[in-house]
Amino acid sequence: MKAVMYGAGNIGRGFIAKRFFLSGAHTTFIDVNADLVAGIAAAGRYPIYVTKGREYVPEWVENVTAVNGRDSDAVVEQIADCDILATALGVNILPFVAENLARGIAARYARGARPLNILICENLIGSGDYLRGLVAPHISADLADYFENSIGFVSVSVGITVPPTPQRFLDENSLAVCTDLYNELPADATGFRPVGAPYPVIDNLRPFSPFDFYIQRKLLIHNMGHATMAYLGYLKGYGFIYEVAEDEKIDAILRRALNESASALAARHGVPESELADFVEHLIPRLYNPLLEDSIFRVGRDTRRKLSAGDRLGGAYIAVREQGKTPAAIGLSIAAALRFDMPEDEIGVEVAAFAKENGVAAALEKYCSITADEDVALIKGYYDMLADPDWDALIAKIDENKKA
Repeated sequence: MKAVMYGAGNIGRGFIAKRFFLSGAHTTFIDVNADLVAGIAAAGRYPIYVTKGREYVPEWVENVTAVNGRDSDAVVEQIADCDILATALGVNILPFVAENLARGIAARYARGARPLNILICENLIGSGDYLRGLVAPHISADLADYFENSIGFVSVSVGITVPPTPQRFLDENSLAVCTDLYNELPADATGFRPVGAPYPVIDNLRPFSPFDFYIQRKLLIHNMGHATMAYLGYLKGYGFIYEVAEDEKIDAILRRALNESASALAARHGVPESELADFVEHLIPRLYNPLLEDSIFRVGRDTRRKLSAGDRLGGAYIAVREQGKTPAAIGLSIAAALRFDMPEDEIGVEVAAFAKENGVAAALEKYCSITADEDVALIKGYYDMLADPDWDALIAKIDENKKA
């Protein structure tokens, strides 16, 4: 099997390409980082340091090569010739690769119209429809039927944690990646093409339908919780997530936020609350993993996206309100995000400045699509308290708001 991994970053190398390797595939990475591409092409393998208990266990991904993403002809050739393709680029980058994908699809059609499924490994609800919509304008009319019925745009949920790799491992091998143990790849069963054909044989691929539950579970519980740790941790002066994990006050807030979102998603999707409560209990030790040297900056950056109604904070808040309940702890997470002015994050500085200069109500409308008076009052109350936080008082306020 020939696999193409569009994006050679931490998720691409640390998770998806590993699934391809364990499935017996030869994987070609596409990336614009020339040094990274040259390193992969020269070595043909790289290590993944998997955290198991209190130690890092090296595993190797082999049978890999890479091409430069700026070489459009080389990219098109890889897309035209592969059996499976995945993207792990970041949502903001997808528009820039749509034309290359369309050209590769056209080349496949010219060579016999073999089907192709594209696994979209991005933190975006509806990522399959989104990427199909980006590529469609570049598809000629004579390819329309082939594009619709033979090219699958498959949303997947990537639940693994892949933080920056500890420097000591990079000193030994610049291609090294560090991850936790998670290995399942839930995918939207309805995205595969042709409809009714066998699913690709990929290690731990788990096709599901309806799929919304799985992507929302990842984004609105896992990612929301991670972001909560970052924003509250920043206000307490921490630099790394593993430091936040040792703070009992943040732990109390985090558990309340996770349970709020879990309860809302259980109701939204008709899933037993006990199933999502169990998911939360298994998630917390992963978030607290002391071997994952994840920074507050990496987890918290880009508050504009993370606050939005379609993402982890705004989305979780709206999901709880949708069920007629009060997102008391998630509201505090949003307030903390509006104060995330870490100098390294230009977007965070911009969002925090807007909230300070224009008020919480204007910021919530602009970034979260939250406008109801009771929601603005709830979050503004926290925002004001966070100017000089009394953490016991904040926890008490969460519980008071939940009862109101």
